[in-house]
Amino acid sequence: MPPRPMGWTPIRQAAQFMLGVPADGLNQVLERMLDLAQVTPISFVAVAGPRAGDAMSHLWRRGYQRVEAARRATCGAADERSDVLIVLGCQTVPDMRAVVAATFTMLRPGGALVVDAGALLDEPARRALLESLLELGLDVQPQAHLGAEVLATRRFSRDGAAA
Repeated sequence: MPPRPMGWTPIRQAAQFMLGVPADGLNQVLERMLDLAQVTPISFVAVAGPRAGDAMSHLWRRGYQRVEAARRATCGAADERSDVLIVLGCQTVPDMRAVVAATFTMLRPGGALVVDAGALLDEPARRALLESLLELGLDVQPQAHLGAEVLATRRFSRDGAAA
């Protein structure tokens, strides 16, 4: 019998199945996130969260050369360069919000944020994630809570800079 993944329980597995939450490995999750954000190998990609190192390795092996780890944004002049910010490995809404809040200013105006929400198994938690992204000033699609990955974009301000 193969070893069970950490955190595996029959109830968790059943909830994932019923909600359509993928239980795939990082490779499949990352592939869906890249597709959702329409990322290409020439995009500037920042990765954040507990699985950022694993994601960076996968992206480098796939030919993405403009990849950096994101822990905390510094200032608009140095940041606002990434086309995409990928957040992986957070298990709770407060953790996801904290990582996004610390790093989303690395995105250029109009840049895409993709959050792996696969660990959130109930609708209220997913809606809370969307609300927190909206509070941070990101644009989110109304039905984004239905997917295992959440896509948001950084707003433009009236003068063309990031909001």
